[in-house]
Amino acid sequence: MKTRWLLLGLGLLALLAGHSAAAAGDEHPPPVIAPTFRASLRSTSATSSAPPSSYLGTLLNDNNLNAANYDLLGTLAGYPLHVISYPRRSGTYYKVNGICRNLPFNSTFHPLFSWVPYSQYIGTEAIRGVSCDVFNLFTAVPLPDGVPGKATSNLTLWSHNVDHLDVPMRFLNELVYTNEPTSFSSRNEMDFFTFEPVSSFPAGTFELPSICTSTDPVGFYCNSTDPNGIRKTSVYNFHKPTVTSLLNQNTADVIGDAYFICEILTGKRPGSTVQGEYLSLWDVTMNSTYGQYCQCNEGPNAQWVCTGGNTLAVGREAPDDIVLPAGGQCTHHPKVGEWFSLPAQCACSADQRIGENGCAWRTERLRKTISGQCLVDNGMKAACEKENHFPFSYATQVMVRAMNSELPSQGGCPAIDLSSLSVSHAEHHRHSPEKKHATLHPLVVQLFAEHHRIF
Repeated sequence: MKTRWLLLGLGLLALLAGHSAAAAGDEHPPPVIAPTFRASLRSTSATSSAPPSSYLGTLLNDNNLNAANYDLLGTLAGYPLHVISYPRRSGTYYKVNGICRNLPFNSTFHPLFSWVPYSQYIGTEAIRGVSCDVFNLFTAVPLPDGVPGKATSNLTLWSHNVDHLDVPMRFLNELVYTNEPTSFSSRNEMDFFTFEPVSSFPAGTFELPSICTSTDPVGFYCNSTDPNGIRKTSVYNFHKPTVTSLLNQNTADVIGDAYFICEILTGKRPGSTVQGEYLSLWDVTMNSTYGQYCQCNEGPNAQWVCTGGNTLAVGREAPDDIVLPAGGQCTHHPKVGEWFSLPAQCACSADQRIGENGCAWRTERLRKTISGQCLVDNGMKAACEKENHFPFSYATQVMVRAMNSELPSQGGCPAIDLSSLSVSHAEHHRHSPEKKHATLHPLVVQLFAEHHRIF
């Protein structure tokens, strides 16, 4: 899946619901934060492997309605990002640069300060010149069944009292996961610049926009600039050894996949790895009246499924929706590249014309498959670090040389028989003892995705 949950989230608090801890003593009782309020804030998040990113905006919150609206502006890879997040009791919607999707992981609204009654007073500290009482709750986080290791959460609130009103100034949420030899940490901070309790919000404040709730499975299509609306191009697919076709896959041009692979190699996508994965280059023909990009992932029974977009069309977007309008669905931005989703539902058979019976894309030939390890051996990580921003010129050169030659002296990588990968992978796991890998468990990746989302 080529997607990234960029921003600060507090779904972790759901794991703490009902947690009992000794509250602060009578001398310093925990603050009582108004359940319904509007605020302006800055949200900053970082991990043990990625630098901080900050977003500025507003928050409307109503615990009684189990709803909040975050409206935030920031940047990703140097490009403006407008993020509006809508956590609700039934789930959370997330709109990035005009593209709205329902979040995975069964994410729902949880009161931002539900943990505060269980916190301990730990002293005073000035925030932006204002003396604040500081309250903290450090607790173990119960991990889902089957997840090894342990996780802890460290929650801290700085608040001050104005005319008998407790006002939050800063909220810090730190999460640490350890499963030897793996360790990963996350730090999310909210600075509140204004905080205004309200009795209620106007009717309609928490109604979801129609773009998020439309039952139309298609959405809108782009106007093609290609002859007859047909485009012939080449796409890269960075994939597991069990993937031997492009059905229900997310693909990219060379810049789009260089960005994605560099994100992994520089630690910005926890739980992902390059070693043990493969990179394939395919020639494809597609209908270029693009639909909304789908997020394609491995589902139950190792079956790949595409969701969150148009499954009746080739989907397109700029990497991580970073351009306007509509995340780059209908506009090509050569400096940042393209991502494509290729749903199986609209794949053409070998004897079908594009457009016949609704089919929208077809593979023409597989050019080459190489191992992710060969990219690493050829200096891909160093190339990513040398120019860790678009257009990733050094990283794309590593990828192109790897595909164009098999000679190590020319930066080439040996071709691998894609059809044999899934068989050899199955045989390896059937006959080899289980090894303990220093990677994050998928459910831990889910936990951190919850932690990094703004809502």
